[in-house]
Amino acid sequence: MRRAILPWVAAFLIAVVAGTGTVVVLNATVFGAGGFVRVYLDALARGDVSGALSLPGVDTRGANVALLQSGTLAGLSDIHQLSDDERDGAHWVSVRWTSGQRSGTTTFEVKRIGTRFGLFPEWGFAASPLATVSLSVRNDARFTLNGVQEVGSHPSDTPVDYAVLVPGSYTFGHRTALLTAEPDTVLADTVGQELSALVQPEADATFVTKVAAQVRAQLDACVKQAVLFPTGCSFGQPIPNRVSGVPAWSIMSYPRITIAPGSQFGTWAIPAAPGTAHLKVAVISLLDGSRSTFDQDVSFQLRATITIGADDAITVVQQEE
Repeated sequence: MRRAILPWVAAFLIAVVAGTGTVVVLNATVFGAGGFVRVYLDALARGDVSGALSLPGVDTRGANVALLQSGTLAGLSDIHQLSDDERDGAHWVSVRWTSGQRSGTTTFEVKRIGTRFGLFPEWGFAASPLATVSLSVRNDARFTLNGVQEVGSHPSDTPVDYAVLVPGSYTFGHRTALLTAEPDTVLADTVGQELSALVQPEADATFVTKVAAQVRAQLDACVKQAVLFPTGCSFGQPIPNRVSGVPAWSIMSYPRITIAPGSQFGTWAIPAAPGTAHLKVAVISLLDGSRSTFDQDVSFQLRATITIGADDAITVVQQEE
């Protein structure tokens, strides 16, 4: 009887020992500190922002989370753990990764926060894996992040601090119907890092073409005004004698248009752009009453303010002479 029981007991003991070994292995790998970090990084690799934010220790309290949304992550690849150092009751897990065209190494501080299923440790970040990007968007509230269109919460030139998930490559830019900007890429590879980025939109060719067409139409309307100083126009001509005829204006050369940021946020301006008009009008001398004709080119400098309205409608207002 005793001999029949012994094989069963031996098998049970082997199973217990094997099970214990499995738990130890799982605790060191899948359910270890490094495994927890890998779950977080896999979420970033998938672009799963909500999944990353749901993990213990990912705390956004007090941060500007406007950029923590679907589509804003560049993604991660080539993820592999370099080390897991335990000290002072915490684990320091270092991981190598690639994001976009850049690579980096990030160390996470992870601590045990409980037990799962009575067997496996549960982990959380001791320091929330966030960084801060101080973003300045010049003269337009809109910008893009990794290709996703965003609108700044504060339409001014004042920098705004945004929280981003670590690690990752973040490219800020601008692309609208009339404006474009050179991209500015920052690499968030350190927890708690403070970064800065600048988006400086400039007028693209379409914007310049549309403004030039509107200016040309305005100048064509200006020369139809039979006065010495056409209203709302950049040119005019004083006559020291008495005008006896109807002033006749024409444009000899239209200004070459360039566009620069205006004096107020969100406005644009045409700096001094030289042009030439021509005025022909009969005059009578106030000294001797002789008659003559003023028939001369009149140089002028066109200055204007430009605003972009809804649906990218353009309004150009010239400074009067």
